Amino acid sequence: MLVLAPESVDFDGELWLGVESIAIDRTASREVVEVGDLGPHVVFADVPEQRVSVKVTRKIERSELGTVVPGDEGQLQFRAGFGRTDAGWSSVTVGVVVTRVDHDFSRSGVHRVVTMVAVSSDGVSDPVSVEGV
Repeated sequence: MLVLAPESVDFDGELWLGVESIAIDRTASREVVEVGDLGPHVVFADVPEQRVSVKVTRKIERSELGTVVPGDEGQLQFRAGFGRTDAGWSSVTVGVVVTRVDHDFSRSGVHRVVTMVAVSSDGVSDPVSVEGV
């Protein structure tokens, strides 16, 4: 999931301004792949464990002394939609733990990139909740 220019981004009760993008990526953290006895090709594949990573990119306009640090956990909530109409908007909620905070300096300005891992409440349910608004 890639959300460009999300509206009203909130992390654990703190409003984050200047968010340019939120990327939610899913990767297999464990794969089971088996080859059959009759040939060299895979006959079975499964992904019993997966990791959901979240990357939030914010444009920083002025100095910020207080920021999130690795180990901080909370709820990341934001609104996302297609275009500027009221139709098709969704509210996304993800339980996360911060794993990395980076700063990128370029001609377009300074960006803070916060990388997080999504955490499921029970290990079974999807940590990313998307609801229509």
